[in-house]
Amino acid sequence: MKRHLPYDRATRLADQIFQVVSQVCYSELSDPRLNGVQITQVRMTKDLRTARIYFHMPEATKDAQLTVIQALKRAQGYLKRAVAREIEMKYVPD
Repeated sequence: MKRHLPYDRATRLADQIFQVVSQVCYSELSDPRLNGVQITQVRMTKDLRTARIYFHMPEATKDAQLTVIQALKRAQGYLKRAVAREIEMKYVPD
């Protein structure tokens, strides 16, 4: 018998990744370019291979947003390892 959950696996996994990434960005990353950044949402593709992280910086200019994107791309490997450490899954999304 199939269970009907209120939302799909991609959404549930995105919620877990959101928790891990938010906590890591707040407490473990020491990059000054990420000061004041708030992770707002994580969206997953249906195949669970790609996660998209959305963030918010109050009163940020376009240049500051580009700097934050560069900092997050640079921290991608660390964030990916943190997600793999906290959540058990076959593939860790990019």
